[in-house]
Amino acid sequence: MTALSIFIFVLTIPAVAAPSTFYVSPDGDDADPGTIDQPFATLDQARLAVRSRLTAGISEDIWVYLRGGVYRIESPIVFDPQDSAPPGFFVHYVAYEDERPVISGGRLIDGWTDHGDGTWTTTVPGVATGDWTFREIFVNGQRRQRARHPNSGFLYVAGPNPAVGDETRFSFSFAPGDLPTGTNLAGAEINMLHEWTTSRVRIANVDQTARTLTTDQPLGAFGLIHSIFQTDDHPRYAVENHPSLLDAPGEWYLDEPTGQLTYRPMPGEFAATAEVVAPIAKELLVARGDFDDGTPVRNLRFVNLAFEHCAWALPPGGYSTYQSGYYEQRGLIPYELPAAVKFEVAEGCELLRTKVSHCGGWGLMLGAWCRNCSLTGSIVTDIAGNGVLIGEDRYRRVGNAQWVDSNGDQVAYNNQATSNIVQDCGVVFQGSAGLWVGLTEKSSIRNNLIRRIPHIGLSAGGFWNDLESPARELLIINNRLQDIVQLMSDGGAVYTVGWQPLSAIRGNLISGIPSAPGLAQNTGIFVDEGSTGFTILDNGIFDVDDALFKFHYAGENSLVSNTLRLSSPGAEAYYFQSTDISDITQINNVIIDPSSPPAGCEYPVCGEAASAGLLMEHEAWIYFDRDGDGVADFEDACVERRPGDVSGDGEINGLDIAEMVRVLTGDVSDSDNYCAADTDGNGIVNPADADVFLQSLLQP
Repeated sequence: MTALSIFIFVLTIPAVAAPSTFYVSPDGDDADPGTIDQPFATLDQARLAVRSRLTAGISEDIWVYLRGGVYRIESPIVFDPQDSAPPGFFVHYVAYEDERPVISGGRLIDGWTDHGDGTWTTTVPGVATGDWTFREIFVNGQRRQRARHPNSGFLYVAGPNPAVGDETRFSFSFAPGDLPTGTNLAGAEINMLHEWTTSRVRIANVDQTARTLTTDQPLGAFGLIHSIFQTDDHPRYAVENHPSLLDAPGEWYLDEPTGQLTYRPMPGEFAATAEVVAPIAKELLVARGDFDDGTPVRNLRFVNLAFEHCAWALPPGGYSTYQSGYYEQRGLIPYELPAAVKFEVAEGCELLRTKVSHCGGWGLMLGAWCRNCSLTGSIVTDIAGNGVLIGEDRYRRVGNAQWVDSNGDQVAYNNQATSNIVQDCGVVFQGSAGLWVGLTEKSSIRNNLIRRIPHIGLSAGGFWNDLESPARELLIINNRLQDIVQLMSDGGAVYTVGWQPLSAIRGNLISGIPSAPGLAQNTGIFVDEGSTGFTILDNGIFDVDDALFKFHYAGENSLVSNTLRLSSPGAEAYYFQSTDISDITQINNVIIDPSSPPAGCEYPVCGEAASAGLLMEHEAWIYFDRDGDGVADFEDACVERRPGDVSGDGEINGLDIAEMVRVLTGDVSDSDNYCAADTDGNGIVNPADADVFLQSLLQP
């Protein structure tokens, strides 16, 4: 064959198309090509393969499928503009079929010894050498409490320490018998509640003779808390993280000098089979564009992925907040807790049916300079601080000035949170919010379920005055907020602050707000400092012990066609504090006295907020409404049941075989059985679970 014929022959060979689909599996290998038969092992390797494909140019979307199982990481997966899809295309990172991939920032802790006295111990590598420590552990998927006193609730400060006079931020007196004797509790952590803010600082000493407690760092933020008694004569507190407090099932203590972890198991937990995880990664996924030139990371889409186990350590100066988890800097540059999943300088990115849980900081953030991004049909739960954040606070620096002084065009724009479950946030830093919206323009918060929050359910605004800011045209529509402000004071289900023209709070259903334990009321909708420009209409509010609306230094706003059902005859519907009533336009609002409700008005409200709550298309298919709360969600799964205990008798035995067969053949109507049958933890029950089940059954 001549050289010319060889050349012609080569030209006629069809070009092999570059792949536009990649696969990842916990059992894969990053040296493999990323096919379904030879998948990558890590999401980061898939990201690099996608980047290479993007560089070559694409004419169709790129898909990355993650197989079920746990992907353990110790540093975040980071996306930047080079990982972006070009206009008109997406890069999809999705769960494969019905499998459940979990990106976990935690390490497994094993090697337990059951001492038979109600305690297990193990030595955790890296702790004694100072390479690792942690503030949370999770056992069989549930957060466990560091050794704490009291075991539930809070103690009450007896009064000032007479020996130190006016200095109340480092010392106070406690009542006889409140704190355990035989130890000075040095090094333990005190958690104090200051009405709407909190502190967590180290204890220096407890003097049982003088009945005084002294701290290493000040309680309360300067400029906000001049005395721990300014809002309450007897503020609440608890003490954590000391071996003398380890006295209840579910509590644990880590001895850092030796690395020994001691745990008191809950009933039904077994040292041989318990899955114990402690977080090490501070962030799990970060998608960040270029802050210098504004180039975004764009068109990334994440579907049916779970992110869990994320760490945050208190700063050396302790933790005292201003509001909603933003803490006093005390000489440090950072003031935000890290979010497990964070987008910044991002455009057109989507998160659909994402689960974020078991976080030591914040949950999920569509933050600085995010545009046209969305969070939809997702679950955010068991978060130490704020659950979901959209936009940013006012403190980002651009050169020598705050960014809002000269760079208002960088405001987060047209981001959406739709039909998400946001719950059990603020579980460590109780002054946090379920869903926080900062400086944004045209953001939309619709059809979310927000519940079981110790302070504010949904907080919106950036400036604490009525001056013009980048915040405007915010829509808070058709959300269901229940059991909000369960612990703190001076809060509300929906809370606003600052000038936000052309904004609306419409069609929300609000309930379950107890009376405030401090001086300031808790309320359904709290229109606070400088709030101006809101139209508040067609909301239903009931089961609120204090006033249903509160206005504090509020500007011009409108209330139209809201229905307020009082908790008792003669209760207060509106509380105007330092607000000119004439600034609040009131049209066709209905106040229902429970002793004489209007004819034809069904409890709790009269048709308002009929569309509040989750959209049906985003309910999880795997669950049944076992707990009867009207929502089929992950809480209906077997949170108290061991994998393999399909019959639910507390043991893995022959009784589980028949139930396992029922699940495998589809003859099951109980989500407990289904979840317990998912023995390999990938979110779907299939024959592979039978193999794991048999191993558990045969384990001595």
